[in-house]
Amino acid sequence: MLDINPILLVITLATFIFLVGYLNQVLYKPLLKYMDERDESLKSDRDSVSQNYAEIDALNEEAETVLSIARKEATSSKEAILSETKEKIAKMVEEKKKEFSNNYQQFLDSLGNERVSLKNRLLADSLSIESALRDRFTSI
Repeated sequence: MLDINPILLVITLATFIFLVGYLNQVLYKPLLKYMDERDESLKSDRDSVSQNYAEIDALNEEAETVLSIARKEATSSKEAILSETKEKIAKMVEEKKKEFSNNYQQFLDSLGNERVSLKNRLLADSLSIESALRDRFTSI
């Protein structure tokens, strides 16, 4: 049968308690300390990342604000330049129209003068032309 030896039981119990105490000091406490330090490190890293995300969000908002202001300024500047350019072009077109109108009027005037002078020359030379034509017709 089964004999229980009290001395062996006490030695086993004492060995168990000694090993639990020794392992607690040598293994479990350093391991738990390392795990706590790791948890603290992870928590601080998480907090740092959260803070970085907050900073990034703030910088993104600031960048968007600056970009929207720059877009508005660029748009207004572009519109001002376009309107100024359109005004300059309209003035240039008006000047060219006036210039072409003046040139055209001068051309018409010179054409009218040439017409009058040509008509006067033809009238002056009409007798010689008439006699030349008669000579031609008679020779035919």
